[in-house]
Amino acid sequence: ARVWDISDWLERILEREGEDPVVVVHVGTNNIGKARVEDLFGDYQALGRKLKYRSSRVIISGLLPEPRANWHRDKKIREVNTWLRDWCGKEGFHFMGHWHQFWNRGDLYRWDGLHLNRSGTSVLAKRINRVVSRTLNF
Repeated sequence: ARVWDISDWLERILEREGEDPVVVVHVGTNNIGKARVEDLFGDYQALGRKLKYRSSRVIISGLLPEPRANWHRDKKIREVNTWLRDWCGKEGFHFMGHWHQFWNRGDLYRWDGLHLNRSGTSVLAKRINRVVSRTLNF
């Protein structure tokens, strides 16, 4: 899914989640090749406005590094993550970076170098579960 897809589907996704759910958003990598970073920032801001209306406990998961990314794509991913970290701080969202856990870890990706394999998915899920648990226990 792309950032604007989540923004469009947000109410349907959360309609049965009660008041103030913990919301984890892991999206954006599919946007990198097709959008200018400035447009992607605007998409995240639109999603953020909707999320703030729906929940005070929002976790934005950063874009993962891609083992086969060329320098231009890698630069865009890093730029988006830097912006997301700063933006999340301003918006009161929690930013969850994954760079160090996935950088140079081609063993965590499928053959395409973009999607996680079972091991990579397990690493990401455990990281997200820890953050959600901490969020729920506060």
